[in-house]
Amino acid sequence: MISSKKVTSSDVAVYAGVSRSAVSRAFTEGASINPQKQQKILDAAKQLGYQPNLFARTLSTPTQKQRSNLVAILISDLSNPYESYLFEALSTALQSRGKQPMLLNVKQAEDLDSAILQLSGYQVDAVVAVVGSLPVEHFKQCLKLSLPLVTLGRTDAQGIIPSIQTDNISAGKIAADYLLSLGLTKFGFIAGRIDGQASNERFTGFKRQLLDAGVATPLRLEAGRYGYQAGFDIAQQQSTQLRELDGVFCASDSLAMGLMDYCRQIDNLYVPQKLRVVGCDDIPMAAWQGYQLTTIAQPVIDIAEQVLNLLEIIWCRTEPVPNIIKLMPQLKIRKS
Repeated sequence: MISSKKVTSSDVAVYAGVSRSAVSRAFTEGASINPQKQQKILDAAKQLGYQPNLFARTLSTPTQKQRSNLVAILISDLSNPYESYLFEALSTALQSRGKQPMLLNVKQAEDLDSAILQLSGYQVDAVVAVVGSLPVEHFKQCLKLSLPLVTLGRTDAQGIIPSIQTDNISAGKIAADYLLSLGLTKFGFIAGRIDGQASNERFTGFKRQLLDAGVATPLRLEAGRYGYQAGFDIAQQQSTQLRELDGVFCASDSLAMGLMDYCRQIDNLYVPQKLRVVGCDDIPMAAWQGYQLTTIAQPVIDIAEQVLNLLEIIWCRTEPVPNIIKLMPQLKIRKS
């Protein structure tokens, strides 16, 4: 029969033959305790299934040096495969450094204030905001509450909130160079959100590189969102125009996959025989056999590592905090 009694620090102390204060020191970073005794206590805790209440400890010792080791990851669109992929990389990186990720799903800008106040109640050490669909200025509440904040997906025009970004203009240029190398001449761009910083920068780089090569401005088609259905719908709505193109760059992999499925299954516009398609992000599904999508890969693992490095700078205050860190994307050639 499974016992419903919760294991306490007193149980661990009795089991290990030590005092309760020794148990407390064993779980406190930097506390003075003999390493052998600490290991004995940790082994006893593992045997009994004991874990200290980190929330209670943080709340009971609210000093500047005390950390909860909780880092909130605020996601604005979990239905977007890229944001889910990025969350996985961020949470893995945090856990590898002894931090505990805490997911908060906020879709509407007006819900941010209450969400951030809630995070303050948990005494999180920092907030990492994946804010592709939310305005950065709405995160100023974090600054009022002295919550360290790093944004991904959008930059702060005022230069107050630090940000880590993929160089999206370079992503557009890389896509243009690849399609030009195939001997193509008629191009289109499938845009995501109208106010999407990443989408607009990718188009800017794409158009600039084509114009520099003496090619006409690419046809821009507005999907309005980054998801699969938006790609499928824009292909259906603009099928006549798509048939006049021979190369398309999509603002996201999801858009590209939706477009590919419509072209192949409904419109008999064969990819890549009649239309070359390039996505952007390199989400895991891009490599699936049914798509084999050529894409401009965001350096997701590097982004996650840079987030941790930037947070350490913010926490330690030993050097100036950079306003923006830009990372280069890479071309992943597959079969689309």
